[in-house]
This record gives sequence, structure tokens and C-alpha cells, in this order.
Amino acid sequence: MPMEITIAVPTHPVDSFEASYVHLPSEEGSMGVLQNHAPLRCVLDTGIVTCRLPDASERAFFVSGGLAMIADNKVLVLADTAEPAEDIDIERVRAAEERARKRLLDQTSDTDRARAEASLKRSLFRLKANQAAGR
Repeated sequence: MPMEITIAVPTHPVDSFEASYVHLPSEEGSMGVLQNHAPLRCVLDTGIVTCRLPDASERAFFVSGGLAMIADNKVLVLADTAEPAEDIDIERVRAAEERARKRLLDQTSDTDRARAEASLKRSLFRLKANQAAGR
């Protein structure tokens, strides 16, 4: 019996499907979820949610933080932002990566280093998610 997976953002559901395994980027470290997992709630870090479907194929989603709730063979991912890997616009991501790298190299005092680092981290994980989707 596969698990029910729901990935949602505050404004709408992103996707819902069945999977036999889910990998989550928890703030406490990466974690895997199999069927009949003990109930759990965890805070998500920016990263990639990878799901193995019952047919052994995989789906990947970029998430930028949020929460995951696991109970009764259901995994609910409530992400701040979430994108299916196959929908990621690589040119847009590469442009964002380049802007973030330039801001980090800029030594002026008005550069918001934390924002630039977060932007770079999101860009790199989006690229990684897209690669995981075989694109």
C-alpha cells in the first residue's frame, strides 16, 4: 500500500500522488520516509523533496522551507515555495544564480549578504532538482 503524498504552498496544492518512499530536506538533516512511518512533524530546509513512485520512477520538487507532517501513510509537505523539477526554468535560475554571485562579490556595505546567500542557495537547489528530473 503506497503512501499518499501532498505537496502544497500557502495559496494552493502543487501536486498529490502516491509514493513508496519520500526523501525530505529536514532542518535536522536529510530524512527518508517509508510506509508505516511513525507520526512525525519536521521543519523543512531549502532543498529537494524526492519521491519514489510505486512504478519505481521518481519525482523531484524544489522546496524553500516549510513543514512536513507524516501520519497514517500520508505525507503532507507544506512548503513556503514548491516547484516540480520538470517545471523549473533553467535560464531564469541561471540568471538568478549569476545575480546572487555578483552581489556576494560586491564588497559595498549596502549588500544584504544573507539575502544574496539565500538566493544563491535556492538557485543551486533548483538546478539540482532539475538535474534530478533528468533535464
